[in-house]
Amino acid sequence: MNAWCFLLLIAAVGQAEIIDRIAVVVGTSVITESEIVREIRLTAFLNQEPLDFSIASKRKTAERLVEQRLIQNENDVSLFPPPPADAVELALSEVKGKFGDAKAYQDELNRTAINEEELKAHLQRQLATLRFLDLRFRPGIQISDADIGAYFEARILPNLRKKQPGATFSMSDYRTQIEEALIAERVDKASDTWLKDAREHARIEFRASVFAPESVAQETPK
Repeated sequence: MNAWCFLLLIAAVGQAEIIDRIAVVVGTSVITESEIVREIRLTAFLNQEPLDFSIASKRKTAERLVEQRLIQNENDVSLFPPPPADAVELALSEVKGKFGDAKAYQDELNRTAINEEELKAHLQRQLATLRFLDLRFRPGIQISDADIGAYFEARILPNLRKKQPGATFSMSDYRTQIEEALIAERVDKASDTWLKDAREHARIEFRASVFAPESVAQETPK
């Protein structure tokens, strides 16, 4: 290899390191800046929002990816089954349905600079996260009749009376709905507690080179 080729190779490697530098260390794994940028693009696509590569957006996205990584690590140890392929395809179909037609869907992919394989991988990760939380925390949750009655009186009945003054309502008609809502709330609470504990016991390091204000001026993704 001549000297000129060698210098070009070094320059290319150096550029790759700048583009895909380590953003966060989570235990023995890392989250790169390109992962954060891709997550921002995917979130903007799904929410049909403007792209935001500000430091605040990167940090918020990185925090979310840290939680996903902690869940992924625990999921790998627990050996919970992954979501079935047809669940991912169903989720993809639901996303496509929000855009009305194929052109609008493709236009939004182009605007946010992502492709369908990245989108499917993102949906798969989301489903895996939800599946882990459900399998990990739902079995231990018990909802009593008193819980259901209190929820009905405080959160269902007042709205029903506003919509239909003078009408009578039976709690039994809303029992399944209330039970699922209470289970979802308690799964959320249990998972928040677990994540807080997991964060406290994990080595998590955010690199200043990515999250310092000057990093935006040095490199803003197009």
